[in-house]
Amino acid sequence: MSVITIDGQIGAGAPEVGRKVAEALRVDYYDRLLLAGIARRVGATVAAVEAKEHRMHNWGDRFREIAERAMNSLALSASAGDPYFGSFLSESLPLTWDESADGPRTTPHSIRASALAKATSEHIHEVAEGGDAVIVHRAGCVELQDHPETLHVGLFAPMRDRIWRVMTREGFMRPEEAEEAIREREKSQVAYFQNYHSVHPHDEGLYDLSIKTQVSDVDIVAMKIVHSLRGRNDISGVALA
Repeated sequence: MSVITIDGQIGAGAPEVGRKVAEALRVDYYDRLLLAGIARRVGATVAAVEAKEHRMHNWGDRFREIAERAMNSLALSASAGDPYFGSFLSESLPLTWDESADGPRTTPHSIRASALAKATSEHIHEVAEGGDAVIVHRAGCVELQDHPETLHVGLFAPMRDRIWRVMTREGFMRPEEAEEAIREREKSQVAYFQNYHSVHPHDEGLYDLSIKTQVSDVDIVAMKIVHSLRGRNDISGVALA
C-alpha cells in the first residue's frame, strides 16, 4: 500500500506526470477529483471550492472571514455582477459526477477559509488511508508528512518550460497569458502552504525526491518516480504504457 504526493512549481508537469505514474502503478489518480470530496465536506459545488481557493491568497484569515460574512449577506439581495450570486448562479456552475441540479449552491464567499483548509486536510488523509494513490497538489506532501509508505515528490522547471506546458495544456494563445495564470495560481499555492503549514512549496527539503522537468520528458520523470518507489517498496512488474 503506497501513496505518492506530487507538488512543487505550478506548470512543472505534476498533472501530466501524476497520470503517467498512476497508470504505470495501476492506482487511483487524485487531482480535480480531490475537489469533489472537499466540496462534499463543506457543502459546496466544486466550482465554488475552486473559486474560493483562488481567492484565498490576498487577505489575512481573520479579516477575510469577516469580509466574507459581510459579502455573503449582501449576496442575498444581489442579482448580477458576480457570477456566483443571483439567478446566474444555477446556470454558471457546472455539474460533476457527484453533483445534481438540486445539489448545494454555496457561494465562494460562504465558505470559510479555515473550513476549507480543514476539509482539504481531512479528505487527503481519507484518500491516503485507502492506500495506492497518486495525489497531485493541495499540499499533500505536508499533510501526509508522517504517513507511512508515502513518497513525496517535488517537480521544478524553468519558467519558459512551465509557460509552454500551460499553453499546451490549457490553450493559451500568448505566453504572457500563460505566465500570468501561473503566477496567480502560485500566489494561492504559496499562501496556502505558508498560512496553514508555515512552509514554502518550492522548498526542496519538503520532498523525498525533487526532479527538474523539461517540456518533453514526462515519461522519463514518471519512470524515475516509479523506480524510486520500487526501490523503497520492492514493487515489481511496473511499466509505462
